[in-house]
Amino acid sequence: MPALAQKPPKAPPTLLGRWETRQIRFAVVGTAPDSTLEKLDNPDLADLNDAIYMGAAHLVVEFRADSSYAFTIERDGRRQRTETGTFSLAGTHLSARSPSSPDGSSFNDQQVQRLARRVLVLSFPMGPEFPGVDEQVEYRRVGPYPASTEATPSK
Repeated sequence: MPALAQKPPKAPPTLLGRWETRQIRFAVVGTAPDSTLEKLDNPDLADLNDAIYMGAAHLVVEFRADSSYAFTIERDGRRQRTETGTFSLAGTHLSARSPSSPDGSSFNDQQVQRLARRVLVLSFPMGPEFPGVDEQVEYRRVGPYPASTEATPSK
């Protein structure tokens, strides 16, 4: 009986490449008071999620092998934000800087909750006004899978 050929091990998924937002949601991490949970019924976020679903809003980030990134927000065909900066990934912690953005980087101090070939989920605490609540953003890879696997979470 001939020996079965073994497949080479798959490389771990990489953060590098272009990602487009598919959904933004809240996650209660622990306990949150009822007053906080009531504030999560956010019509602006619901409207943005509807626009993403219908294809009227596009939030796209590209993480590059040189540790730079570019992030754009388009809504109804008009660009609303362009941000560029640098990033680093240590374990599951994403750090980013965007010196040209008045409010800093949209990606600083986030946690990689899930990273697969086609799916990325980032999360970050909503802040002191929302104790125990994280915002989670789910992205889908757009375009080809990059050849380089430099930006992979370490174990």
